[in-house]
Amino acid sequence: MNEMSASATSLVASLPDGAEPGLLLQRVVFDRAAALMPLYVRMLRQEREQPAPPRPEGGVLRIPRGATASFDTYFGAFFEHQWRAWTGLRGLSLELRASGRLLLRVLRRTPEGEDVLLEALETEADPALPITLDLPADLPNAHAAGRVFFEVTARGGEVLLRSAAWRAPEAEPAPVGLVPVFCTFNREAALADLLASITGDLETASLLPRLVIVNQGRPGLLSHPAIAALPAAFRERLLVIEQGNFGGAGGFTRGLLAAMEQPGATHALLMDDDIRLEPESLRRAAAFFSIARPGLALGGQMLDGLRPTRLYEAGANIDPATWYLRPQLPDHPLAARRDLDAFLAPASMHYNGWWFFGLPLEMLRQAGLPLPCFIRGDDVEYGRRLHDAGLHTVSLPGVAVWHEPFYARIGGWQLYYETRNMLVTAALHFPRGRHALTWLMFKRLATYLLTYRYYGAALVLQAVRDYLRGPALLEDSPAALHASLAAHKEAHPPQSLPMERVVPPAAVPRDSGGRARIALRLAWALARNWRRPTAEHAAPVRLPMPDLLWFRVTRHDHLVLEQWWDPERPVLRRSREAFRRLFRDGLTLLRRLDREGPAAAEAWRQAFPTITSPPFWPRYLGLPAGE
Repeated sequence: MNEMSASATSLVASLPDGAEPGLLLQRVVFDRAAALMPLYVRMLRQEREQPAPPRPEGGVLRIPRGATASFDTYFGAFFEHQWRAWTGLRGLSLELRASGRLLLRVLRRTPEGEDVLLEALETEADPALPITLDLPADLPNAHAAGRVFFEVTARGGEVLLRSAAWRAPEAEPAPVGLVPVFCTFNREAALADLLASITGDLETASLLPRLVIVNQGRPGLLSHPAIAALPAAFRERLLVIEQGNFGGAGGFTRGLLAAMEQPGATHALLMDDDIRLEPESLRRAAAFFSIARPGLALGGQMLDGLRPTRLYEAGANIDPATWYLRPQLPDHPLAARRDLDAFLAPASMHYNGWWFFGLPLEMLRQAGLPLPCFIRGDDVEYGRRLHDAGLHTVSLPGVAVWHEPFYARIGGWQLYYETRNMLVTAALHFPRGRHALTWLMFKRLATYLLTYRYYGAALVLQAVRDYLRGPALLEDSPAALHASLAAHKEAHPPQSLPMERVVPPAAVPRDSGGRARIALRLAWALARNWRRPTAEHAAPVRLPMPDLLWFRVTRHDHLVLEQWWDPERPVLRRSREAFRRLFRDGLTLLRRLDREGPAAAEAWRQAFPTITSPPFWPRYLGLPAGE
């Protein structure tokens, strides 16, 4: 563990000498990889978009004569409506440093989809003298806000754009001590890359005198070559805590407990260890918290790590009837300016994933600590808990990370935690009749059985069994429980086929509506899987991943799933023996769930105040008294 003393104000950032007055809300970034440039800047020539802007050199963007650099982009625009809705923001100014003769225009995209010119200035820019444009502080009404952006046109010759930033000249920011908290497990190289992206942005790194890392994997994180290669001055800021594997819930909670002990700390920011970070998101988060209304948490949006100019989700809501997660703007493109119109008005949400989630430490004292649920669902439950307590999570476009999309993680052990923790969350926040709960679990079990994912079906059954144990489950070692899941995988080992193997496409039946028709097809599919012997020599057929639905695979016994992101394609084969065993066990367990479910739910509700309290967590983590 690396100990570092901190004065009571050492975590609170202040303006350096000579800085412009007012609060710096966000810098405009344009020195990024060419493939990502549509998210930062678009180069126009006579209103036609060029294939890509020239790569900035030395942090300077070159704008050819007659061309226009438009910052109406995901990371370049200022999403005014969100800032005005959730903070005390009034006045707004643009500060720009450039050289050359230029035309600067500032526009607002209204919620009606119209572009309104706010300010325009043609001048010979001197890099030693910043150009500042102040925008009107007041709007006709709250609905007039949209997103604000600027464009720079090179008039006489080439223009060199050196920097640009949005400021709040009238803001009275509160001190913010932002403590990033990382939870990591055997991803030293990925974590080192993430930390290096922070050290590579000196201005942002200066705002973070303390970073907490909870290492639950191989010991000796600081001595790992990838971490040891970081600048020594930065490594001195790291508080590394080594502990056993308690999952993301245990790692992040240990980090939150440490953050609460840091002098001057006011906010914590949870981040996964495998994200790719836009460092400017850290600065924007700190600025947001400095003027945010009370009772707000901030969720960073998740960009698709495999398709980096697409949004994977911007937070999510929980369907109270089915408990399914309904992501905001799933798989939404971001490269074109029309794509940004989806963000013209703020959206409400229940939760944001902990790939990037910031909150005031005071919220922990008000709402309690996370549930000790190891992984998958801790963020969902906590977000819903905050929402029900009147402490809401909001999302800012332009505050985001890239993360591996969940469609690339199919069929893994995570299903156990998703199911078990969904049941616990439902008991706490969505109480329902016992038969409704049993029916939902039957549908989940049948979905996996009828698509030949027997490993997944076994995990669902294990999740239901453990949920019925109630809070007594927490007395077991979480690491031992996690290791026990491997037995289900050994019983149903995964199979795959290389992408080079030619497999004919499957004939997929058309969907047929009507509940009666669906019920008949379900009964037929269950009967077929029960009665029809295993077809050992059935020829494989190729099925696109989105078509992996029970009513589309009932006539095929050997499936090869088509997925573009992995050279190895999963293989699913029907087995009458596996189906009969799991279906029989499932019916027995579901009858038990119908009988014992209400008592288990009540036990979880009774234990909830205790298992989310500060006294409980150190005992659960096995910490010595007083640590």
